[in-house]
Amino acid sequence: MSGQNLVDVHSHFLTDDYLAALDSAGLKENVDGFPTPDWSVIGALDRMDAWGIRTAVLSISAPGIVFVPLGSKPVLARKINDQLAKFVAAHPDRFGGLAILPLPDVDAALREIEYAYGALNLDGIVLFSNIDGIYLGDTRFDPIFDELNRRDAVVFVHPVAPPGFDISRLGFPAPAIEFPFETTRMIMNMIGSGTVRRCPRVRVIAAHGGGTVPFLAPRISRNLVRFGKAAPAFTPEEVLSAFRSFYFDVTAVSHRNAINALLTLAPRDRLLYGSDYPFMQPALIPPAIDFIMSEPALQDADRQALAFGNARRLFPRIGM
Repeated sequence: MSGQNLVDVHSHFLTDDYLAALDSAGLKENVDGFPTPDWSVIGALDRMDAWGIRTAVLSISAPGIVFVPLGSKPVLARKINDQLAKFVAAHPDRFGGLAILPLPDVDAALREIEYAYGALNLDGIVLFSNIDGIYLGDTRFDPIFDELNRRDAVVFVHPVAPPGFDISRLGFPAPAIEFPFETTRMIMNMIGSGTVRRCPRVRVIAAHGGGTVPFLAPRISRNLVRFGKAAPAFTPEEVLSAFRSFYFDVTAVSHRNAINALLTLAPRDRLLYGSDYPFMQPALIPPAIDFIMSEPALQDADRQALAFGNARRLFPRIGM
């Protein structure tokens, strides 16, 4: 295995408060058909050492806190973020942290952004492809993105199940195919709504290599030019530039078809390593690292940028 000094931007954590909330909602054992794994600081550090991961940027995964009653979201988000800050403070060279927000309560979310940056000194924000069925890019979230733009924020967007997901229809959990399409919907709406145009200083990391965007980019572009409602109208060149403005983690981009598609779209300085631990089966992570670190389509400089260089530019504290 050849991972060395990797910065893992797609790494998850769990807290006792979060697990208790999942349990109260009947979700602790199963979220959209997917089991909730075990996680601990010691276990995460041991895995990181074994895999050559120097630093993991921690975030809450799907389903976020969408299942919590609206009035309880700020309390749970604060507890999660406080615990995350403790993990980071105890291991500042090993962990970064992305704060979760109590959306769709915009006012509470704005307060949590201030707290996450001002009091906790966390490294960025985690958002989700849709929140209570409201996709990122919706005008209801404009105040959030305006504030994140003001702060030059790094935002990691994790997919969740789409509205109306019903596992009984196909029998497979939402991550199987819905998550890549959710990331695609999010990117399309972020561009089509004008949010990317209006908030160019927000650095957005799209999970799983951008989902199906590398394959669908020309089709999405045509439809944004034809049916987009932002003013002035989009040009094909602007849409391509908007696609390329996203950062892409390479979680699950561990085979030739996927990496070749991603490399046709993403600049090399927008590629980031991601493991998806502990939701990704641990046995799959070392081969994925080996694949990325030996992929002939990437030059040595590209591999170093993907492994740690690009992430350290996004998260300056981690590069210190």
